Amino acid sequence: MTVRDGWAVLDTATANAVGVRRAGDVIDAVGRRSYLHAGPQVEPGEVVGPMRGAILGALVLEGEVPDLDAAAQLFDAGKVDLQPCHSASAVGAMAGVVSPSTPVVVVEAENGHKAFAPLNEGLGRALRFGANDAGVIERLRWMSAVLAPVLDDALRSMGGIDITALQVEGLRRGDECHNRNVASTAALTIRLAPGVIEHAPDSKTAAAIIEFLGGNPHSFLSFSMAGAKLVADAAHRCGTRGLVTAIAGNGRRMGIRVSGLDSWITAPAPVGNPKLFDGFTFDDACPMMGDSLVTEVIGLGAFALSAAPAISSYIGGSPSALKDYVAEMRQITRGGSSRFLIPAEEFRGTPMGIDVEAVARTGIAPVVNNGFAHRSAGIGQVGAGITRLPIEPFVAAHNALLDLGAGDWMASAGRRWGE
Repeated sequence: MTVRDGWAVLDTATANAVGVRRAGDVIDAVGRRSYLHAGPQVEPGEVVGPMRGAILGALVLEGEVPDLDAAAQLFDAGKVDLQPCHSASAVGAMAGVVSPSTPVVVVEAENGHKAFAPLNEGLGRALRFGANDAGVIERLRWMSAVLAPVLDDALRSMGGIDITALQVEGLRRGDECHNRNVASTAALTIRLAPGVIEHAPDSKTAAAIIEFLGGNPHSFLSFSMAGAKLVADAAHRCGTRGLVTAIAGNGRRMGIRVSGLDSWITAPAPVGNPKLFDGFTFDDACPMMGDSLVTEVIGLGAFALSAAPAISSYIGGSPSALKDYVAEMRQITRGGSSRFLIPAEEFRGTPMGIDVEAVARTGIAPVVNNGFAHRSAGIGQVGAGITRLPIEPFVAAHNALLDLGAGDWMASAGRRWGE
């Protein structure tokens, strides 16, 4: 193996969306009162407001309890087992709570490896942001009982959809495939529409599904996240030393996974620089939370901001500032993607493959492009923005690899990833 093997996988591996299933049917770690969450492992007493809101909502959704008060009593009694999504080949946006009936996108590699991400509910009041009122629960039940089976049948009938190809085209059409998915969602909806019409039980249901997909500008995000997870895990398995293969937060801590090391390296979760919705203040924003930052790992999101100038109106900044961020990220990555191309940069590839040695050497910490939930349970999204990550985990990872020595790092690579 060479130092570029993992990077080459990032540049060539593909992900095919093959189904939409109930999480309890396809993820072994998900079961009755056994749920997944975003970010590094979090203990029940550490759970932040929006993640707590999502867990309580999931308990109601699953019929474990009749209401949120009873859900709080059950959770506080220690009756819910929590594991990170990443430990189960999954990724979850924001709180990332996955319970048995959660509909998840299933993506598959040519070698049969799979990854999963919950279907996106839409912006604002959503379970992933900690909202858990009756309307949120009703929508999730419809998604599980109606939306997911039709999408699953549609994907199966068409032999799946190449998500990597949609990401490539998304950058050409003004997306960065993390916080901006407008064009990619339109392309996905168009691809799925014939299968939805064919497999929906009636025309009214088909129309409702197509309207839901097309009306949610983040419908593609679940597919993009799952595809990025699949590609990043493939790069991790190569054992190439010092390549960042996951970035995630749980509202308490942010963490990174690095090839050659066997556990999360963490720091306090930052708040960043959110552009807040009307009526909210900086103090309302929960520190960084979610697994969607895996898109940055493969060269999308904040590493492709110059492809999506329109996103500046959503996350703050200006189109010129977005270009500056991408230029800066080129200094800490191992190369430019050969397929994720930026039209505004003469079709130059996005910076890809965060190198902990380069971060330590340059003193440049990566940036990510993320959403923000309210600190309190039950409220939902309060904004989006750019977050500069703490540099300490990247430096610590670099130093840990130096300490391991030439003979030991290979044996430790990949442990606790379920491989």
